[in-house]
Amino acid sequence: MGNLMVSSPEKTDEHNNEVTVEVISKVVLGKLIVKHVGNEGTEDSERQAVLRRMLQRVITELEREKPEVWRNAELVIYDMYGNDYSIRAGKAENKFVVHLDGQDEIKLTCMERSSSFKWPWEWEWEWWSSKPKEIAAAPEQQ
Repeated sequence: MGNLMVSSPEKTDEHNNEVTVEVISKVVLGKLIVKHVGNEGTEDSERQAVLRRMLQRVITELEREKPEVWRNAELVIYDMYGNDYSIRAGKAENKFVVHLDGQDEIKLTCMERSSSFKWPWEWEWEWWSSKPKEIAAAPEQQ
């Protein structure tokens, strides 16, 4: 796969198998697929086919996280030969890994969350556990 340089209006920096972008997005990942694996329908090697499927899986999973997560994330992809490819955005405080498991299934795992990140149920729990406001008595009429 070589370098992960992306031609994009978004700012990018190249470092061998690492690319830094403003936000990890469908557009960025789609451009990586086209640049390094080729357009869909082209004849791929087994490695390219697996890498394409891995990147497509990440595109599918992007919407499961809040957009701000992907502005401050690092996504490391380990291909079938153990080569790693990194896509970074912001301070890369939310860390995700994509790899093949023992049955050659693609797994996307969150390894670390930003300390400012809150799980959706934490917001709900704060609402649930907060004390209700007291209702003021109506003023007496004279």
